[in-house]
Amino acid sequence: MAKIGLNNFRYGILTEAQDGTPSYGGALTPAKAISCNVSVNNNDATLYADDSLAESDTSFNNGTVTIGIDKTDNTTMANLLGHTVNESQELVRKTTDVAPYVGLGRIITEMVNNVLQYRVEILFKCKFSEPSQEDNTKGESVEFNTFELEGTVNALANGEWSKSKTFTTKADAIAYLEGVFAEQ
Repeated sequence: MAKIGLNNFRYGILTEAQDGTPSYGGALTPAKAISCNVSVNNNDATLYADDSLAESDTSFNNGTVTIGIDKTDNTTMANLLGHTVNESQELVRKTTDVAPYVGLGRIITEMVNNVLQYRVEILFKCKFSEPSQEDNTKGESVEFNTFELEGTVNALANGEWSKSKTFTTKADAIAYLEGVFAEQ
């Protein structure tokens, strides 16, 4: 299998039931996908008894997700970072803003035996943080810069943190992805 593409970021504001069941307020698109990096932190514990390894644990602890997008807009930044957009359509950031938990999904295009397939990857519970801002003047040649948002990945109360499903058509993958975050 060869990964050959990334597209269709979707997110939804998370409401988590006490039993860990997630629901979302509708599928939203932050921007076009440039990159996605999910780094997982695992528990790492070992127990030795009678001079040998008796038990070990390498289970999921948490993670970090970094998404690269082609643009930002005030509504998306307000949704993901807990800011507000005022009546003049200005993004207003306050020290008291709290980013909500969101679900995040994407489609990864893969080629297997010369046939395309589309894998939907879902992170159930993420919280994004305020990005650093770096801007440069235009020099002798044009250089494109994009935006990156970084967040933490956590497990739901039921222990689930991610799921994936593979489809033979991109349309089916998009429908599934948007269905996960559909308003319930």
